[in-house]
This record gives sequence, structure tokens and C-alpha cells, in this order.
Amino acid sequence: MGIGNRAARTLLYEEVVKDLYQMIDDEHLKPGDKMPPERELMEQLDVSRNVLREAFRVLESRGVIVSHQGKGRFLRKQSQLIGSTDSLSKNLERCSMIEAYEVRQPLEVRGVELIIRNASERDIEDLENAYRALEKRFQETGRTEGEFKLHKLYAAKTGSVFMTQTLEIVLNAIFDMMYGKFSDILEKVSGEEELESHRRIIQAIRDRDKERAGRLMYEHLQDSIDCLKQ
Repeated sequence: MGIGNRAARTLLYEEVVKDLYQMIDDEHLKPGDKMPPERELMEQLDVSRNVLREAFRVLESRGVIVSHQGKGRFLRKQSQLIGSTDSLSKNLERCSMIEAYEVRQPLEVRGVELIIRNASERDIEDLENAYRALEKRFQETGRTEGEFKLHKLYAAKTGSVFMTQTLEIVLNAIFDMMYGKFSDILEKVSGEEELESHRRIIQAIRDRDKERAGRLMYEHLQDSIDCLKQ
């Protein structure tokens, strides 16, 4: 496939990301294996060095590959015992997603504690309004699209610049993976259960109950972790 044909359909590096995933799966690579050299991949995929490196950047951000200075790029090693029959590339991303959630979980628990300490009445009303909008969308579509924005709003209402920035990094990394290979897995979490979970979290924030809010947020994210580990 020529470079002109690729660019006409979509961003070139996105096509190369798909090609690299296919290569990982078709060539039966194993976790920890070294990826082919850049020059070889440039010729095989008919792309420039810049495009290839942008594709590699995406795979690194998703935790599929790791770079070692002077040694090259390697598939990540699986840190979780996963019995899934999914492709290798999806399982490597699954490991990264689980790790990201395990970092996210204590951050968001601490986040709701900070909201309770720092939030104004207006901040809490903003959370309640965002929840009602999410509930209305679910009633109309049967989907909880926008739930991720509510989590970003939790982060914004912590009153801590560093917590907000840190959560933004983690949430954006998860968002990138979630709407790629993992939308099917995370959709197993019931929409009704998600809504009820958020309702209870926001009510605990409204009640200024730090212990209850933290426990509910922990359980809310644990549901997703459990789905990823299945």
C-alpha cells in the first residue's frame, strides 16, 4: 500500500500503529522480544522515520513497547497473570490498562477526599449537574458516554493543582486505550450500576463524608479492574 493511499484515508501514523499491532500478533512475538530495527520497518511499511517514530510513541504511551537507549524497542513483559485468549497486543495493552487503573484508584480516592475538604457549594452543584446530564443521556441512549468527563470534573474540583494535573495525565492515558481495544471489555460494567455508583459518590461528597466517599470511589474503580482481569 503506497504512502499516498494511506494518507488519503486517515492519519498516516494511525495506520502504522495498526500495522505494528498486526505484526506483533502475526509474527508470534513474545513479551520481552525486540522489535525489528527502524530501517527495516520503514522499508516494510513504506513510511518515513518520523511517521514510524510517531507510531512507536503511541505504542509506548499505551505501554505495549518500551525503549532502552542504545538497545532498541522491546515488547513489554506481562506483569499480570492473564488467561485471556485475546491477541498478544491486546493482552499487553490489558496489562498496561490494569496498571493505569491501579495507579488511578488511590489517586481518585484521595481526590474525593480533597473535594470534600476544598470544594465550595457551587463545586458540588457542578458535580450534581454533571451527574444529572449523564443520567439524562443514559435514559435517552442507554449508554454512559460522558462518564469519563465526570471523572475529569472530580479531578478539577479537588482544589489541588498537582492532583488535577496528575489525574489528567493518568485519565488521558486510560482514555486513549479505553476507546481502542478495551471498549468491549469495559462495556461489561452495567450502565445502571455506574450511574448508581456516581450518585452515591456525589451524595457522600454532599454529606462531607470522607470515609464513605473514598470507599465508594475505590469500589467504583475496582469494578473496572475486575472486568479487565477476567
